[in-house]
Amino acid sequence: MPKDKSAPKPITQKRLMNIALYYLGRYESSAENLRRLLQRRIIKAAAKGSAVPSDAADWIETIVAEVCRLGYVNDERYARSLAEKYRKNGKAERYIRLKLSQAGISDDIQDSVLKGDEADSFAETELAAALRLVEKRKIGSFRSPQDRKLFRKKDLAVLARAGFSFSIAVQALGFSAGEEDDEFEY
Repeated sequence: MPKDKSAPKPITQKRLMNIALYYLGRYESSAENLRRLLQRRIIKAAAKGSAVPSDAADWIETIVAEVCRLGYVNDERYARSLAEKYRKNGKAERYIRLKLSQAGISDDIQDSVLKGDEADSFAETELAAALRLVEKRKIGSFRSPQDRKLFRKKDLAVLARAGFSFSIAVQALGFSAGEEDDEFEY
């Protein structure tokens, strides 16, 4: 007689390890992301009626420690790739720090990944990221000349929502236009 496919699979340490390895084979992850994934799988299995052993939480910690030891999970590597991705998309440092915090990356790792060589390099990277966003969203100098003043405040709002400071936003819109910014002083 064939097995019932709708019956929930039992939660075992080996099954949790297989779930973790399958996930890590497809995606880069932080230790905290992996921990949350495995916890969600246990909750999902329990909701379907599967028996959850009392030491399942210990299994999760063991699995996370093992994949970290093997090098499958490296929070610093994950933080660098995520920060680089967001920088290329024109995101501000505040936004990147928020996303890294949500992924469970510690403040020390965030500081080491996001620190600049000098104070000037921070402003330059923020301005470069803002300019990428201006180009990507086709705002500022990418609008027709008669629409630039009309959409000026909306363009500033786009940059503010992306996490850029007012001065960086004004510089990005003014610098990308190649003209002096006569409406806003920074």
